[in-house]
Amino acid sequence: MQDTIRRHGSWRRAAGVVAAVLTVGAGTAVPAAADTDAPGYLTKMKAQEMWKVADGSGITVAVIDSGVTDLPGLKGRVLEGVSFMEPPVGRPDFTYPPHGDFIGHGTSMTAAIVGDGSAGSPQGLAPGAKVLPIRTSVGTPMAFMVPSEAARGIRYAADNGAKIINLSIGMDSSWPIDKVKPAVEYAQSKGLLIFAAMGNEGEGKNWTNAIAALPGVIGVGAIDEDGTAMPFSSHGPDTDLSSVGSKAQIRCDENKGWCTRNGGTSLATSLVSASAALVWSAHPDWTANQVARVLIQTAGAPTDGSKRSDWVGYGIARPRKVLLDHEGDPGAPDVDPLAPPAAAKTPAPGADSTASVPPRAEAADAHAGISWQWPALGAAVAVGLGLAVTVMVKRRRR
Repeated sequence: MQDTIRRHGSWRRAAGVVAAVLTVGAGTAVPAAADTDAPGYLTKMKAQEMWKVADGSGITVAVIDSGVTDLPGLKGRVLEGVSFMEPPVGRPDFTYPPHGDFIGHGTSMTAAIVGDGSAGSPQGLAPGAKVLPIRTSVGTPMAFMVPSEAARGIRYAADNGAKIINLSIGMDSSWPIDKVKPAVEYAQSKGLLIFAAMGNEGEGKNWTNAIAALPGVIGVGAIDEDGTAMPFSSHGPDTDLSSVGSKAQIRCDENKGWCTRNGGTSLATSLVSASAALVWSAHPDWTANQVARVLIQTAGAPTDGSKRSDWVGYGIARPRKVLLDHEGDPGAPDVDPLAPPAAAKTPAPGADSTASVPPRAEAADAHAGISWQWPALGAAVAVGLGLAVTVMVKRRRR
């Protein structure tokens, strides 16, 4: 593991103002405008070969995040969307457009999924898919409203054509998860597949995302280019799959240009969402349960022989195993593959969720990364969106 990797983020509190915070992560951010080559993880995942079979066409991914900036590399790939951001203090009638992004986090997630690689932007893993941007107050002094905004966004996605929901955002159990839970259940009843980042607090207290603990939600961890779980990747019994969380093109500070940084579990989640879009595009008659099942079955499993580990879950998402090698049994359309007893969210024999050295997964297929936390807007005082451990056995989708 590179010695430049540091823990992402910290908690800060002051004056009751709540906002999300971005820390630069590993090393120095280097502008990547001149680097237009596809990232290495696309080559390892055999993206070009997969796109001959399916490129995500016909699938809409709802990205519930900080919005999206209209950029050349996203032209024609982003739907109109909606904003649920609360108005600024003193301007109750003000509304924010969904195609706006103060911090660039949502734009980075969108590009990782559907970008076309032009104008120095990233090449997305599922370039034929569409992104439905749903803007929340992530990264602003109104970030304490994100849980209720995200809940509205989840319902909106379910009612407006999305098949997949990407949540590269998180909250701890002290936040009003009671608003998010029924929204998740509603989306699942409509047949949507939901992915949530585990968080970037794997070192220290290892706070994990409470959204990932909700029944049926697939929690995503981060690995590096060699298939090793990244030390900052939050981990626990709610980790189901993993993907690249190391260096990749993301929006620079203040959403100005593209930079190369560790992406963390945010990017990893976007890549797993894109993987699902590829599989679903090739098999449009499958249900969310079936898409999730084949992704789990074909994941690059932990190399210690465990069925799963708390660091990488069942392993690294490898959609090429489904599209090119025709592996995976979709199984019953109405049975959640994470439902007990098949996957009751308990460590497999031999798995050590507290190991100081993260395990490796068989993967050499996928690997790269965006920050879990986001910059505050004009506020000198802020607090990161906390991620506290919440463990719930995942049960069948409703």
